[in-house]
Amino acid sequence: MAKQKRETVFPLVEAFGFSVGATSDEALIAKKTQACPFAQNQCEKYRQYRFGYCSVWYAARDDERERFKYAVCDHRLDGFPLQRVLLDHFGVDGKPELVAEIKLHELRTSIDYVAFQRDESGEICNAIAIETQAIDLRGGGVGPAWEAWMDNKVSEWREYFTREAAAKDRKDTIAYGVNMANITKRLGLQITVKGAYLKGIQIPLYVVMQDRPFTYLHRRIPFQMVPEDESADITFVTFEYGDAINENGILEFGHKRTVRTSLALYSEALSKKSADAETQ
Repeated sequence: MAKQKRETVFPLVEAFGFSVGATSDEALIAKKTQACPFAQNQCEKYRQYRFGYCSVWYAARDDERERFKYAVCDHRLDGFPLQRVLLDHFGVDGKPELVAEIKLHELRTSIDYVAFQRDESGEICNAIAIETQAIDLRGGGVGPAWEAWMDNKVSEWREYFTREAAAKDRKDTIAYGVNMANITKRLGLQITVKGAYLKGIQIPLYVVMQDRPFTYLHRRIPFQMVPEDESADITFVTFEYGDAINENGILEFGHKRTVRTSLALYSEALSKKSADAETQ
């Protein structure tokens, strides 16, 4: 029997907001307190699931099996990415208020953030809605790698997977993935539904996401962009990992592009995709 190929690259890229190899005071404090430097709160994923990783390495088919970093926590898009959106809409001196988790009762869903200004009478005006979208993991998961990191035994991480496989009586493999298909199926439709509702109350929608999943989305829903002199109903603001790591151990995650479209153009592209799928 052929010997199984053993993965040699530690799956996790960031934990509690810092590079998994960071040893700065800030990184060590975050690990001890489970703090998120982007949300400026305790890590929500850790509170819910006892995991605090922000991004993973993955070689997707759409990347021609080349390994890239993928953000797997929406809060990785807080901080600088959110501020970039506020700057785009409100300008340098705008100073808007920002509120998280606004319920849309009519749609039985919510918006991640709403930003707005107030007029002289204190009434809310000039508002935007913001969705932050990371990618989901699928398959086997990276729990053993997380345990190795928490135990300060990253050099032994592969053995953690071996022990879990033995305990659960399954193959000693690392089978996690990123759910690229869900980007189109879930986010693609959500943008239309929420965008239509928001257009009805004259509030533009911003979608903040990593550039690599956005490329996947736009390839499958090839909407046209609005001319620069026209207002947009939907604006995608994308960010991507670079190679740099600052002195505290935080990875570069810089602005990549801003893409503006209308609800009509986006819905037309989504409808064409659905029609094409039915005829295949």
